[in-house]
Amino acid sequence: MNTIEKSLDFVQKAIFKGIIITFLILVISQIILLIPGMGIHLNTALRIEGEPLKDEMLLSQAGNISPTPWTSLTLKLMDYASRPDVEIRVNGKDTGNFLRNTISLSVNNRDIITIFNPKENLPVKIIVSNKTSNILSPELNAKTEGSGRLYFDTVVIK
Repeated sequence: MNTIEKSLDFVQKAIFKGIIITFLILVISQIILLIPGMGIHLNTALRIEGEPLKDEMLLSQAGNISPTPWTSLTLKLMDYASRPDVEIRVNGKDTGNFLRNTISLSVNNRDIITIFNPKENLPVKIIVSNKTSNILSPELNAKTEGSGRLYFDTVVIK
């Protein structure tokens, strides 16, 4: 029995020390992130933001970084609360519909945003209600209206 108790005591101490070490690592990493500018050195996405990804080294560093926080725009359907039959396509790929009257899209440079309204007797008006500041085109409050295939200006990013 004595060896079992010693073994359990050893396991208990090891688990306790592991929890303490994990907590200390968490606290230290959070303190490091409070230092101004330190996040840029620790986060590849922040470090290469705004750099053209033509260089092979930058492409490999970019990996699967999502562009969502930096290049997104919101389309708003005017005059209707919902039109699920109106489809939104980015570069010909179905991206969503107007189940609600707004939808946010993640876009890249040179993307083409197409709105497909199949009902000719129910024209729609859609505006760009919000966008990130690094998107030059389409402009804020740019609109397209009608039925059939509708297009916004090609996405241009700074």
